[in-house]
Amino acid sequence: MPLRPKQLLVIVSAAVVVIVGGLWAGKSWRATHPAAPALLELVDRGIDAENMAKFEERIAAQEAAVAEGERDISELLVLGNLYYSVGDLKKAAAAYRDILSSNPNDSAAHENLAQALIEMGDYAGAEAQLRAAADVSAYEPTYLKLADLIDEHFPARRAEIQVILEAAIGNLGQTPGLLTRLGKWYADNGMLKEAISHYEVARQLAPDDQAIQAEIERLEAEQRKKAK
Repeated sequence: MPLRPKQLLVIVSAAVVVIVGGLWAGKSWRATHPAAPALLELVDRGIDAENMAKFEERIAAQEAAVAEGERDISELLVLGNLYYSVGDLKKAAAAYRDILSSNPNDSAAHENLAQALIEMGDYAGAEAQLRAAADVSAYEPTYLKLADLIDEHFPARRAEIQVILEAAIGNLGQTPGLLTRLGKWYADNGMLKEAISHYEVARQLAPDDQAIQAEIERLEAEQRKKAK
């Protein structure tokens, strides 16, 4: 049966509502799910032309060595580090991932990939690599870098820093670096007594460190000021 004009108008109107509604839904989804920023792939290391030419020769030779020889993760690591040195973060990350594809417990590859991802702007990816590196091989700089990454790029999760640093101390023992970083966390959260306590233990381990002494004095002065 042919549609009457009034029926046709209703159907067309409904179609317009569906289309417009779909457009608004799309806009709403994009507003609440913004596109992830593009990752940085190249950075300028400030290398002059003469030294860049030398790097390019070394990279070409290393690429040939990797392509022609048997698979050797140490050669891949050298290649990744060369890419990183000239600021080719994308190729560096690819080399480190290549290592991890067959050697998932290679802590150096995890560490180096994390650093490349930090510079690329992939902070979540960098965190995953730092945690993997810490699981494979407990190393003080790994824990400190992880704490700093969360502090700077995931401020809503700063409470996790305490857990990370206490785990590091549990695995590695008390070190001036870990104790002062944990002391800083306590100070940042207004817990001056706990902060001073950690700095004092760090001072016992590193009595000649003037920076530790200066921070203790600063925190004690702040504590006295608050007590007034």
